[in-house]
Amino acid sequence: MGEKRIKWIPLLFALATFPMVVGQAGSYAADTFWQRIDEGFEARSMQLDEQPYQTSFKLWILRIDPEKFRVRMIDSRDFGADRMEIRDLAKKKQALAAVNGGFFLPDYKPLGLLIVDGREASPLRKADWGIFLIQDNRPRIIHTKEFQNEGTISQALQVGPRLVVNGRAFRMKKQLARRSALGVTFKNQVILLNTEDTDAYLQDLARIFRLPESEGGLECRDALTLDGGPSAQMYAEFKSLRIDIRGGWAVPNGVGVFKKQP
Repeated sequence: MGEKRIKWIPLLFALATFPMVVGQAGSYAADTFWQRIDEGFEARSMQLDEQPYQTSFKLWILRIDPEKFRVRMIDSRDFGADRMEIRDLAKKKQALAAVNGGFFLPDYKPLGLLIVDGREASPLRKADWGIFLIQDNRPRIIHTKEFQNEGTISQALQVGPRLVVNGRAFRMKKQLARRSALGVTFKNQVILLNTEDTDAYLQDLARIFRLPESEGGLECRDALTLDGGPSAQMYAEFKSLRIDIRGGWAVPNGVGVFKKQP
């Protein structure tokens, strides 16, 4: 069945559970795989088989409409700490959901650009990485060399490598690890992803980010990986949704989802 062999597993909610759905080639109804938590906030869980993927792995995925919810960088230094677990940082920030962010040095200082609510918290690094940013309420992923701050960027995180560029998956090194990643769909929705205590290859993540929704994919225009390995973690507590995927250590920053103020 080529790239269409995808199996779905239930999301575990405190107040509701997802139905189990098994995708068959050519028979996807993309909207049925997303569970609507609120208007503009959707969740989905996936189990990917070894073929055509290089290994079996699980995914937790959130899809956020930035017109309905704010996507912001969250920084542990706002609370006088050099690092925090994402669940604790999200709770302190009153975020509805969050994933870990970018790379960091041994002293936990961010490695690369970090802009939080219009304030540069860490400078740009010359590296072949990508930058996720929010500019005029529009999410984008660009290459480091494209970055220009004209004062209209409210949020930014420099990390990499990029997985998908303009709908095309990049070729990645073959390395197995726990993963967190971020994408921007062709509809300008933000995708937050974690491999839920399983290891995955970056090439496999690039594939699922690139695939159209009609084939069970995330249909992203652009995507990049966040810091992985023991840093990879995700937390959500919003209405019926509960996710608590712990990492191996605390991290200095992350990407959070917040209610939009009227």
